[in-house]
Amino acid sequence: MLACYDLGLTPYEPVQKLQATWRRAVASGAAPPVLLLLEHHPVVTLGMRADPAACLVEVSPAQDPAPSLPSLPLVRSERGGLATLHAPGQLISYPIMKLPRKNLRAYVWKLEEVIVRLLAEFHLQAERWPGSPGVYVERRKIASVGLRCERWVASHGTSFNVDPDLTLFERVVCCGDPSLRQTSLAHLTGHRPRMTDLKRLYAALFAEVFEISVTAPTATTHEELSALLDV
Repeated sequence: MLACYDLGLTPYEPVQKLQATWRRAVASGAAPPVLLLLEHHPVVTLGMRADPAACLVEVSPAQDPAPSLPSLPLVRSERGGLATLHAPGQLISYPIMKLPRKNLRAYVWKLEEVIVRLLAEFHLQAERWPGSPGVYVERRKIASVGLRCERWVASHGTSFNVDPDLTLFERVVCCGDPSLRQTSLAHLTGHRPRMTDLKRLYAALFAEVFEISVTAPTATTHEELSALLDV
């Protein structure tokens, strides 16, 4: 049984700390695997290979796609990969679990497959691009994958664009590709489903793809989960 928790809108850094501690606890057998579903406040996270000097797009005030918003904070992440953006309106999924069959590539495929099946529920045809992890629709990226794996226990996971402010992506060189464009479920369908409904659907599809039992999302906070491990 995989317990699923809904953390609501949560800052990035405390959840990264929680993941690191929980990952080590899972590896040692001191804690069960979990699935965390949440949204993040606006932040640019820098993967292990990201260069902070090369991840933001320089624009003049007249060209700024979101001039009323403050500068995006940069946070170094322990996950692999380059830079990506998190913002409200993204469904973030952080499974903390031992890798089935110790196969990282198969694990990434399954994480993508959950998103592929979720999009199919809205009659959208998803794409995978060889060599570019994530999920795409109509040549635009709708979901990203970034992982940390130690002792065959994975953390971090996926970010799925439900209805974030897409203009924020114009400030960031995501995944090292300045030409990469983003899309969202709301942009493609013309409406935004309730995030709580999507989280329940995501948990059900995760159970289907990984062939495990997953609880319905339980609302909690990162502080309450941290207290369980005395973080």
